[in-house]
Amino acid sequence: MKWFKNVVRLLLLISLSLSLSPLTTAQAADAIQVQDTLDTTIESDSTNSDQTTATSNVNVTVLSGILTLEAVPDFNFGTLMANSTGKLKSNTTDTTGFTDGTTAGIDGNDDGLLEVIDSRNMTSDMPGFTLTASMGPLKTIDTDTSADLDAILYLSAIPLLNGDQQNISNSSKDLSTQAATIDSTKQDAPATIMNLEKGSYNAGIISAKFNTPDSAKLHVGGTNNGTEKSSKKRNAVITWTLSAKPSVTQ
Repeated sequence: MKWFKNVVRLLLLISLSLSLSPLTTAQAADAIQVQDTLDTTIESDSTNSDQTTATSNVNVTVLSGILTLEAVPDFNFGTLMANSTGKLKSNTTDTTGFTDGTTAGIDGNDDGLLEVIDSRNMTSDMPGFTLTASMGPLKTIDTDTSADLDAILYLSAIPLLNGDQQNISNSSKDLSTQAATIDSTKQDAPATIMNLEKGSYNAGIISAKFNTPDSAKLHVGGTNNGTEKSSKKRNAVITWTLSAKPSVTQ
């Protein structure tokens, strides 16, 4: 009887062992499969991060051996009476209604920027140049030239700077524009704005900004007797002329 009980107990142990072994193997296989999935996910994150790309342009005209007038300023003096003088208000002008080059300029900017680029000699021994300006009368939108008013534009001396906002002089003496009186009654005698001598300045950008109240004044001609009520928008055209000095003088 004791022997029979031992046999039954042994059979039960063998049966339990057989039923437990596949479960253990299956659980181990599941654990390995999960680990493989985690490893794959980690590799994907580290090698394929999200990226986007875009393109744009850098655009420039490169000068060499050329003298150019790059920018000329507009001037707005707000509202003035006839036979009075006022300081600069802004550089934004309204030429609506002025339809052609005789009544409205087309090249001015609203930054007050006057700029020349001289690339004729990339050493400090630059050849030199002059920049002059003349101005026509103050015209109205209509074509009645009898209503034109004479005017005088006064420009202050403004430092001449390069692209790094440093003076263009190659000596201890700073260079600037010349204080100028531009009279509409003397269009055949332009006022000199810049007069740079050979060897006095460095190559590259040469600029001045007329954008403060004290940088420019306008005197409006005519008479003001107060007997006629009127408010007329007027515009005068400034002509800027850049002239090169010879690179070699005899």
